[in-house]
Amino acid sequence: MGEICATEQITSPAFQNLLLRLQQHPTLRVSMAERSHWQANADGSMGLPDPNITLGLNNLPVNEPTSFDRYLPSSRSLEFKQMIPGLSTRETRRDSHLARAALADLQRQLAFAELELRLVTALAQRRRIHAANEALDQQMALLMERERWLRGEMASGAAVYGRFDELDVKRAEIDEQKISLAGEAERWQAELRSLIDLVPPEGILPEIQPKRWSGDPQALLKIQIELGRLAVANSEVAERNAAFDSDYAISAAWQQRESGENFDGDDWFTLKFSATLPLWSTANQTPKLKAAEANVTKLMAQQEQQLRELTSDYQSALSNYQTAQRLLAAMARRQERLKALEATNRRRYEAGGLDLDGVIRPALKLAEVELDLARTELQRTIAAARINAMFVEEDR
Repeated sequence: MGEICATEQITSPAFQNLLLRLQQHPTLRVSMAERSHWQANADGSMGLPDPNITLGLNNLPVNEPTSFDRYLPSSRSLEFKQMIPGLSTRETRRDSHLARAALADLQRQLAFAELELRLVTALAQRRRIHAANEALDQQMALLMERERWLRGEMASGAAVYGRFDELDVKRAEIDEQKISLAGEAERWQAELRSLIDLVPPEGILPEIQPKRWSGDPQALLKIQIELGRLAVANSEVAERNAAFDSDYAISAAWQQRESGENFDGDDWFTLKFSATLPLWSTANQTPKLKAAEANVTKLMAQQEQQLRELTSDYQSALSNYQTAQRLLAAMARRQERLKALEATNRRRYEAGGLDLDGVIRPALKLAEVELDLARTELQRTIAAARINAMFVEEDR
């Protein structure tokens, strides 16, 4: 299994409980049932088929069917027959079922990784919506403060009528944004109900740190699945090769004839051994073997293509994560400058050298930065979750 490097993640017991609940999702139960199906088939692959027992009344005359003492060929019989498929046939069939069981387990891991990504995305979206609503409420409070100040200016005779229209337009924009956010919140609540059958409280999602890929293809979950498919295909090739071997059968028969006027009755015992001969393998087994080998070649090419796509996906997600990291740092610096400007302007306002509007404008800009931070934090979280969903994890 491939090696990956990861920084230590901040764990949240509440989030771990959600992951435990997520493991009960019906999609995962389907994969688990699939694995059990193939495992049970593997357990029964080495067993022999049921034997046949045949009771017979042989060569009876039509006019006297109960007379066993008048006709020489008439007899009673008991026959036992056991088919014995070749050992290599049974072993390769068992290995094929085991390969399919292992593939089903990998597919369950992939399904869980995709469900976890959906869960993280839904929780991150709700966190963004919550932060955006708080920033919009902050903007609305600042607009109300500006309106009170403008009314005071108007009462003192200042010509500020036109600036009330600006306030109304801005409030209308905020109302539209909040309506849109409410709709998004309903959507992501529905997604959470679909995943875990409840809507958890805010603040559960921990900090998501992306794993670092060492470059080993086998560290990638989808490559493991491609390798699992290749193992199944190779087991099918082994099955087709085993089809050239012989299957066997043994049988034993007992016959009993009653004594008659012209002959003595007696018991007979017959023992037979049979084996199949691959006389028609050119028309039967050989084409099937070639088809199985062609499937292996196809899957090897698909694995190479999958690796290229996953490498691109990893680099794209890592770029998104790193870009978001840099943006968050830049926004934090912008936030600090706006806070400093707001504090400076407030001191000037208190000293009488600036009106209140000079204090409110940077405060409104700060609220806009909060909106940008929420969106960028969402981008960073989803990028990290996308990266983590790509890797094999032992505890999935």
